[in-house]
Order: sequence, then C-alpha cells, then structure tokens
Amino acid sequence: MSIRERINARLKKRSSSEISSGDRQAHVISIASNKGGGGKTTTAVHLSLAIAQRGARVLLVDLDPQAHICASLGMERPAGVASLADVLTGKRSDLIEATFPSGYPRLTLAGSEKDLAETEAVISAKIGKELLLSGALRIAATHFDLIVFDCPPNLGTLTLNALCASQGLLIPSDMSVLALEGVGDILETVETLRRRLARRIDVLGVLATRYDRRTKSVNAQIAASLSDLYGRPLQTRIPLSSSVPKAQMAGQPLFDFDRRSPAASAYRDLADELVERIGLHAEVDAPVQVAVPG
Repeated sequence: MSIRERINARLKKRSSSEISSGDRQAHVISIASNKGGGGKTTTAVHLSLAIAQRGARVLLVDLDPQAHICASLGMERPAGVASLADVLTGKRSDLIEATFPSGYPRLTLAGSEKDLAETEAVISAKIGKELLLSGALRIAATHFDLIVFDCPPNLGTLTLNALCASQGLLIPSDMSVLALEGVGDILETVETLRRRLARRIDVLGVLATRYDRRTKSVNAQIAASLSDLYGRPLQTRIPLSSSVPKAQMAGQPLFDFDRRSPAASAYRDLADELVERIGLHAEVDAPVQVAVPG
C-alpha cells in the first residue's frame, strides 16, 4: 500500500462512524471548581442521578484524572471501552464511543481514567486545543437530554475544553475565603472565553457546599461577597453532613446509602432548581442503550 493510500485509509477510519444520531439535543453543563475538596464530584454524581431519576437521559463525563466518579458509584470502567484520551487525541471521532452504562436507569458514564493528566499534556500542543471536546459531541449530544462534565480542580486544558463545550457552568464552593478566591478565578476565565473565543457560557450559579449553619456570621459575609461577584445565587445549599464521606467509603451514592439525609434532600432540591433554571423537561423513558462499534 502506498503512503497516500495509508493516509486515506487512516482518515477514512477516523471520520467514518457506524453510530446513528439520536432524536434529542442535550443541554451541556460543566461543574468546575478551582480548589479540591469543595464537593465538585459529589455534586456531579448526585445532580446527574437526581435529574436522571426525574426521567431525563443523562451522560456524566469524568474529566478529572483522579477518576472518582466510578468509585462513587461502586464500579469500574469496563474493559474494551474507548477512552477519553482516544476521543481527545482524535483516535475516536465522537464522545459516544467512550460511554458505558452506570447501572442506574437513564444515567450513562464516560471517562474515569488515571492517565488523563498525560493526555492533557499531549493535547496542550494541538491547534485549537480548547475546542477538541466540543467537536466530539455531534452524535453524543443527540442521544441525551443533559451532558454533565465533572472538571479537574484547576483551570487547565481539560477544564477549558469542558467550558468551551458547555452552555452552562455550576461552581460548587465551600464557605471559605480561599474557595471564594477560586470562584473569582473561574468567573474571570469564563469572561475570557466569552470575549476571545465567542463561547456562550451561562453561569448557572455558585453552589454553597459543606454549609454549616452554626457559622452564621462567616456565612453571611461570604454570601454577601458571592452576591457581589455573581448576582443570581442558587437557593439550594448543601449542608455539612457525615453521610457524605460515609457514602463515599461505601462506594454508594447518598440516594442509596442514606436517602433521608439532609445532603441527599439538598441534592434533590438542587436538581429541581437547575432543571427549572436551564428549562430541561424530559418524559420518563427506558434507560438509554447505544450501540457502539468496537
């Protein structure tokens, strides 16, 4: 085979797809925090589950190299499933090829890979590196009502990819001064993406996590600062709860481990608030089954 024939065969392999489009159009949101320990992944998991329980088809994508989403659900990424690295480096053309069942109705997963940090270094040298993920949603977006990106706890290339692919951004933040500074950094990044790359990203709100009602004075000062930074705060607050780390240790979501806990109730309230805010309405239907070629 000539060099030209090999090149043509390679391009054809990358561009062809046996996966048909669906009949939906997903709303895409990122959950990002510039500081670890603020409840980012816990929020991503429980928000996605709660909205799936309402009847929407949800794809939860783990872009965090710590790969905690599968652990939170007590499972591992199945062998043989395409990786996010394959998608981001162009070996697979669409995110749908990296999806797999979560074990929960209407919730599908993608990602959970320890080597994503290495992939981030590879794609950092690519032209248009911030837009790789948005270019890989053409088919995936037609199979789901909502796509949720759980971003790394930084503002690196993976997070920028998620933001550029999203219509909305949710920022979990514990009630501390250091976390508040991180919120400001994310908002500045969003404004830069709007201005330089013409990305339309709606800040859905800053979610107060690990909220301790006993520290009333500190809460009031931080809440006032959040209102100055962002004028449309979320009404839902996720309370400090011992059930959260216990559920994580058990490898179960709160809805299974302690569905009556205040934190579980708060995440259900968050789902209600965000579904209304983004205008997401979906009828209950069967779990999504997508045929993906090997």
